Amino acid sequence: MIRAVAAWALLLAACASTDNRELLDELQQAALAAPDAELDACVASPGPYRLVGEAPQPVTLSMVAGKVPVVEGAINGVTMPFLLDTGTTHIVLSATAARDSNLYLPPGLTVDLIAPGYRSRYRVGAPKSLALAGSSLAGGVVAVPERRSDLARRLGVRGANHATVGSAVLSNFRVTFDFGKREVKLDPHGQQPFAGVLWVAVEVNGERCLMLVDSGANGVFLEPAFARKLGLIDEDEQERHAVKADHAGGARMTPVRIDRLRCGSHTFENLKANVVLVGDEGEPPGALPRGGLLGLAGLGPHRWTVDYGERRLILNEVR
Repeated sequence: MIRAVAAWALLLAACASTDNRELLDELQQAALAAPDAELDACVASPGPYRLVGEAPQPVTLSMVAGKVPVVEGAINGVTMPFLLDTGTTHIVLSATAARDSNLYLPPGLTVDLIAPGYRSRYRVGAPKSLALAGSSLAGGVVAVPERRSDLARRLGVRGANHATVGSAVLSNFRVTFDFGKREVKLDPHGQQPFAGVLWVAVEVNGERCLMLVDSGANGVFLEPAFARKLGLIDEDEQERHAVKADHAGGARMTPVRIDRLRCGSHTFENLKANVVLVGDEGEPPGALPRGGLLGLAGLGPHRWTVDYGERRLILNEVR
């Protein structure tokens, strides 16, 4: 799970960064002073979170803030905004939230997660509890960035305590994002979570491709190679996208415009988009080229269901 593509997006420009390492070192010293064998085992062999206790009923939550779906959840009993991001497998916790929730953060495990246009270093720990929509989940890990950025604030997430919650949690549910009503419905599907990301076949300016379904993105993002195939950038611009930055503020993006994007039976026209290097860890399943990210929040007040049980995307309603 840790090496899967992390695709959280969106307003990456001008994100100032500061260092979190002193705070994280303090948490690691606390873990050394009071080791927890169960959580150590979880960190050593991470997997998807699993629902614990009685099977929950479907729950509808209000989006509390933000340009992308943000609802309330809790880590170790500490309530905070959860940015629900189908574009990543991971759970990413801000450093202040890690401190305030007393996250168990044993030393020795770091990971580089990739994101649109950049990659960053994270430390890996495990929460004693995670709660979302009245459901308790256990068995997974969280990553905490060594460098702090203001990306969450730019996406409308309020406060220093917040988490980005990916499919390690969300794959337990059928997740419906209603951007017209600003609601999220979580419906447990009763099957085993798979903690992967979903790809969907779309057509962009007449060319078919696979796009990553990304509720954490507020727009459409095209891979440089696919944008070049569409004639939206030239060869020199594609080459300038070839290297990822080491922080969000350094991510390179090129604004372009898409004439039409067809998803299922619906066509979106005259869309703003950005070209950015997202994936560099292999190809998506299937023979179609990697197109980029399908940022659901940037496509208008529609209602989408990401069905992790059936592994499909449904455009339920167009308003």
